[in-house]
Amino acid sequence: MPERLRLTKNAQFYRLNEPVEDELVKTILDTASDNMNPDSGFVIDEFRQERNLDEQSFSYVYSARVFPSSRPVYFLDDDFEDKIYAFILIIEIGDYLAVLKKSCANIFDLMDEKFTLVGSKEFSSSFSDDDVEFQRLALRNMTVSDRAMRSRSYEAADLKGLLSTHSAGRSIPYYFKLRQGAKTRSISGTGRVVESSSRETIDNIAAWGYEQINLIESPSNTNFLDAFASKVELSEVLTICSPNAILIESHSLLDRLKKDGVSVKYKTKKGKVISISNRVYKNLESALEKVYEIDSDLNIMGVNDGSRVRANKKSLTLYSKYLAKFRVPENGKLITLQKYIVKHGFYSITFDDPKYMYFMGACFEDSSGISEIDNILEILQPIEAIPAVNSEKGSFTEESENFTEDSMFDVIEKIHAEDDYIFCDDLGDEWADHITFNKENSNICFIHSKHGDPSTSASNLHDVVGQGIKNLGNMYFDANAMLSKLDKTFKNYYKSGKGIQTKIPRIRKGNIDDFDWYLANLLKDYKLNRSCILCCSFLSVSDVTGEFNKIKEGKPVRGNIVQLLWIISSFAHAVKDMNARPIIYCAE
Repeated sequence: MPERLRLTKNAQFYRLNEPVEDELVKTILDTASDNMNPDSGFVIDEFRQERNLDEQSFSYVYSARVFPSSRPVYFLDDDFEDKIYAFILIIEIGDYLAVLKKSCANIFDLMDEKFTLVGSKEFSSSFSDDDVEFQRLALRNMTVSDRAMRSRSYEAADLKGLLSTHSAGRSIPYYFKLRQGAKTRSISGTGRVVESSSRETIDNIAAWGYEQINLIESPSNTNFLDAFASKVELSEVLTICSPNAILIESHSLLDRLKKDGVSVKYKTKKGKVISISNRVYKNLESALEKVYEIDSDLNIMGVNDGSRVRANKKSLTLYSKYLAKFRVPENGKLITLQKYIVKHGFYSITFDDPKYMYFMGACFEDSSGISEIDNILEILQPIEAIPAVNSEKGSFTEESENFTEDSMFDVIEKIHAEDDYIFCDDLGDEWADHITFNKENSNICFIHSKHGDPSTSASNLHDVVGQGIKNLGNMYFDANAMLSKLDKTFKNYYKSGKGIQTKIPRIRKGNIDDFDWYLANLLKDYKLNRSCILCCSFLSVSDVTGEFNKIKEGKPVRGNIVQLLWIISSFAHAVKDMNARPIIYCAE
């Protein structure tokens, strides 16, 4: 009965790990047809039938099921259901399986356990730039900050030569569409290959699958996509390097909990689940924000409760007694905070080879990696006054008219003393701690400050980088938005976070009577450029340069140094992608 099937060219390909037995194929078919309507039968039920294609000189084995299923009708309150027909077709060719399916039950976990999915990278390596035109490309940015731009997509007759590959090494292609002669093909990050075609017989689908397998087996040398980051097998990465640090994506985690209205609870030693106090919540938040190093036995250092990273065949997961004591509700059940973090991928793990990183539940390789360290170091600008800084904003009284001289805010205002306008936008609906304008340099600066003890810790930087990236979009304000902020915020006096109303004007420099005219002319300036500046008293150029040079030379470094590299790199690329200039003020 295979002639009854007419299918489009839309399949996922798997590589066999070991010879396939009848029992495994039957298990796949049974799992896929688990959603078949009760008391109904199969329209088609074929099991491991062999066919020979003399014209193509190859044979294949196929298994197929077509069966009725139902799905709810969501636009009616009553219990109506749509009756549909689902199918699964498994084609065995050599050491590969091609799977075509629609509307059947989930078989992902089973296939992932028993076979190796052929990824998009293997398909993209099967053709050269001379053979194809890349017409559409969707990218996921590799970033340790949840406030960066997460994805981008591009479309053109042929993206080669049009799309800048600047920072491409930190972008993961998760979908691309290409034309190869008369054929149009799309490939997703899940390894699904779709080729435009009419509906074909099983024999023609098998011949197409055979063609794809031959392409996989005969990779090209290089192509346009090689400039981008790619997913790599975790098992292979673990043979050449080891995890050395873990960072919980605390901003993503806490924002998700807040967005969903989820309250964190605590399980006592007696097994009672109670709501946590603000003090306990603050302690938890502080613990989550830290970067923790991982030793050679995968134990998480500095915790001393048996916390560790578990290396599984295809994933790295987190075990923590501390996090397991907290509970959060999900789908009507209470689960541990540890399980919630792992399930949603709210953590990233770096390796002692910094070109690899594990996040979003997979391992990726940064193809730009170490080669861009010199470019990253160029954004660090030493400021002579920073070592004397003792706090971010200084101390306040009701009579204060300026920020104290030992504060970051005072240092910033002195650095930018030659700018035309300086506004303090700290607290409230802030775009930055300071916003400055300079007509002579055709420049607008958004400045974000963070004070801390001298350190190469990634934790302090992670927070201020998040603030900077979060507000990149605000750097391209229109005149009305800035004038509204002038009236609602800048014309007021500064009130400290502890509620002290000072006499410090938020307009730190400039004549606001002329600002409307000034701003209109500046925004029309074709030379206008923007800078996103982080002022970090805890960093020094010499310390960071020394540690990053060790990475370049292949010397071992602590886990937090690798995290620091990734975070600064994420900041630099996010800012450059917005056509702005990244700068970090720090100590010498």
